[in-house]
Amino acid sequence: MTSNKPNVFLHYTQEELDQAYDQTAWAPNFAAVAAANLERSAAVRARRPHEVASYGDSADETLEIVPAQSQGLPVVLFVHGGRWMAQPHNAFIFAAETFVGCGAHFVAARFACLAPVPGAVGMPDMVQQLRRAVQWLHRHAGRFGGDPQQIHLVGHSSGAHLASVLLTTRWADHGLPDKVFKTGSCISGMYDLRPVLLSARSSYVKLSAAQEDDFSALRHLDRLHCPVLVSYGDRESPEFQRHARDFAAAMATAGHPHRLVRLADSNHFEGVASLHDPKSPLSQLLLRHMGLATGHP
Repeated sequence: MTSNKPNVFLHYTQEELDQAYDQTAWAPNFAAVAAANLERSAAVRARRPHEVASYGDSADETLEIVPAQSQGLPVVLFVHGGRWMAQPHNAFIFAAETFVGCGAHFVAARFACLAPVPGAVGMPDMVQQLRRAVQWLHRHAGRFGGDPQQIHLVGHSSGAHLASVLLTTRWADHGLPDKVFKTGSCISGMYDLRPVLLSARSSYVKLSAAQEDDFSALRHLDRLHCPVLVSYGDRESPEFQRHARDFAAAMATAGHPHRLVRLADSNHFEGVASLHDPKSPLSQLLLRHMGLATGHP
């Protein structure tokens, strides 16, 4: 039966678009994956030395650092997802074992997040905090043995969106070299905010037209200064798969170095969760993309 409901974006009705941005509807094992991430993060903290550093004045502005054992090594900066909303369990260092074991320091960014109803924190605040995190890391990575010339940025979901905004930031305006990142990796993200703001997420994601444009990385590829790996799972919502393909296609048109990877048998949460295993397809792809050793002791 043909629906009489109007399309609000591409072929989506409002109900369909809302569902397309609710990844838990496409991942029946979401709770189990989240619980495993929490357990693995706790195990990393139990096994590995780690510290928390402040990069700003607020309690939200911290970096959890899992250092490698040597000096002058690359730094992997991870930006978590979660619909731009708070993730109180801090279960995002489960990937540290993979990167530390292959010769890099692992740093997980903490930052203020949006509330289910619009509040004091907006997306511009999140972006500004993360820019301060990058500034701090570039200036102070040597404190824990990191090489500020080798910062590799990784983000997942809304964190991949935020990572794409960092990748397309004019860093000279913030006192850093334009080539502040060695590589970028965007896992299951969104790179054009127009459809997001047409979905149910518009109830708490509030942006002006100028902010929507500025935070839509797909529109600012002239600001990219490093190779970008874009990945998505073949069991994610078709809309998130489209975001990845469109971002990669735009980079191809612009002649920017990139790689698009479709992860087989992976939903929105399984791909990034596989980073705990250095032998997983996504771990191996990211390690090669960063120029790190793909073996593991």
